[in-house]
Amino acid sequence: MQIQELNISATSKSALNSIGLTTVSQLAGQNYITLVNKFPKNYNLEPLIDELNTLGYLLPPNNEISIYDIPISKRLQNALIRNGVMYLSQLSSYPKEEILQFRNLGEKTAIELDQICQTYNIEMRTMISIKEYFDKYHLPTKIYPLLFKNNISCLDDFDHMTANTLYQICQDDYCLAMQTYYILLGKGIVFDSWQDKYIFEILPEKNAILIWKKYKISMLSQIPDCNEDALKERLSSSNSFTTAMKELISIR
Repeated sequence: MQIQELNISATSKSALNSIGLTTVSQLAGQNYITLVNKFPKNYNLEPLIDELNTLGYLLPPNNEISIYDIPISKRLQNALIRNGVMYLSQLSSYPKEEILQFRNLGEKTAIELDQICQTYNIEMRTMISIKEYFDKYHLPTKIYPLLFKNNISCLDDFDHMTANTLYQICQDDYCLAMQTYYILLGKGIVFDSWQDKYIFEILPEKNAILIWKKYKISMLSQIPDCNEDALKERLSSSNSFTTAMKELISIR
């Protein structure tokens, strides 16, 4: 059965499709936490969750403490819900610095949250160690929370990763992935191959950026009948980069 056949709103169908869930069978085993981790932070999942719960397609996570089941002020509860936090364990996936920036999380509610975390043995970690380590490599600061979320704490954690995994870590931000890739490559990180290739894996940074900005081409598979060697040869042998690209994409 397809997601499109479910009795849910068009917005919810579109949201599920955006994260690659197109069949009902793909919802098997999903719960709030696994689902929320697939969406960008601050995405309002409540309507989707309510609809899936009503139809019985979303299981409650095992051994999790819901913010509805503990003594908590309404102000703090609302601040957590607004940021997609429905279970206490989710707090460990956010840097403490980011949690303290939650809207309506003032000094009193921050103290209350600290007390709740102590009571239920929830650790709120900071990004300090990640920043201190990676600052010397001049990675984009935008990537720090994403490294935190993916438990990447040193350069070796990137070694033999695929560029596609890096892209996923960057939450499908192509420019961020490209910028980070070139920095890591310059530091000797070796990336493993995968079934496709990003243009930034093949070409120098200047050309990869131009192809993305001008043609919105990010992967080799977007250029029909072209392999890595052909792409390099065509661009290096042509007097005009623009002319060569127009020839390459003329049959798209």
